[in-house]
Amino acid sequence: MTLVSEISEFELISRLEKVLNSSSTVADAQIKLGIGDDAAVLTPQSKNQEISSDALVENVHFIYDQISMHNLGWKALASNYSDIAAMGCEPLAVSITLGVKKNQKIEDLENIYGGFCAITSTYGGSIIGGDIVKSKEFFISISVIGQNNQTSTLMRSKAIPGDLIAVSGEIGSSSAGLRLISDFDTSLYENEPDKSSKFLPFLTSHFKPEPQIELGKIILDCGIKTCTDISDGLIRDLSNICDSSKVSAIVNIDQIPTATNLKPLFPNDWDQFCLSGGEDYQLLFTGTLNKVKQIQKQSTSKITVIGEITKASDTKISIVDNSNNQIKYENKGWDHFKES
Repeated sequence: MTLVSEISEFELISRLEKVLNSSSTVADAQIKLGIGDDAAVLTPQSKNQEISSDALVENVHFIYDQISMHNLGWKALASNYSDIAAMGCEPLAVSITLGVKKNQKIEDLENIYGGFCAITSTYGGSIIGGDIVKSKEFFISISVIGQNNQTSTLMRSKAIPGDLIAVSGEIGSSSAGLRLISDFDTSLYENEPDKSSKFLPFLTSHFKPEPQIELGKIILDCGIKTCTDISDGLIRDLSNICDSSKVSAIVNIDQIPTATNLKPLFPNDWDQFCLSGGEDYQLLFTGTLNKVKQIQKQSTSKITVIGEITKASDTKISIVDNSNNQIKYENKGWDHFKES
């Protein structure tokens, strides 16, 4: 075991470069010059390039001893890739800045970079550089350049009344996983030892989310104009669409797709997990019935219609059930400057 304080900055960079060089990431001809100079040089051949930046700070976004370092690297980059997916793009280049503590283990940082390599090998993109600084709090700051060859990208601002609201995958699982690790209740296991296997999908969803890169491209190809990813919670992210598009929305809570065991295992919390949990990194989009059906045919992802866009009103988002009863909810969701 080697601590950050025991080697130089350049020795650390060299060790992390070795991790990158050992990965199976395919070289991209658009990356003319990557790591090893004062700056990277790109020669994009696409019509559009998009930039997304995000940061994870210890004790704000993650607890160091509650996640493997490999999964931390994966998740840190997955959140950026999800933003790229929500624009209908694919990743091209990645720049990573680490703020490291002097008592941090080098092996942990190498494992984090192993997570970075795993996700770039799976979804594409090249790590082209970044920075390493000394910090009192450990953090990871990432910028991703995405691209597509379309004449447009997906946005939040194009929803119109009459559009259906659809989501990919299952909602609320990541929040359930967070509950399991942050407020563990041993009674969940009592008299039912096989429950541990039922928890695994929620933990996987929280620790190793899958950005919907291919689906985002299909959504754009099918003529959808409005999309976002579910990172801060379904209601908060839908609110962003409503604000940008100057519309309102109705959501049927009974139509929100969930994992098989979410409601039985969390009978008192599943609805809040779905509405305001966040970090599902699924795609939320709006469009006509024909376009939604087209996406359902072309994609291997589960696509579910959960509501409809309406004209702007005093009630930005209404939640109803299958009987059209109004459901009260707390509009929480993730906010860096407020308690969620």
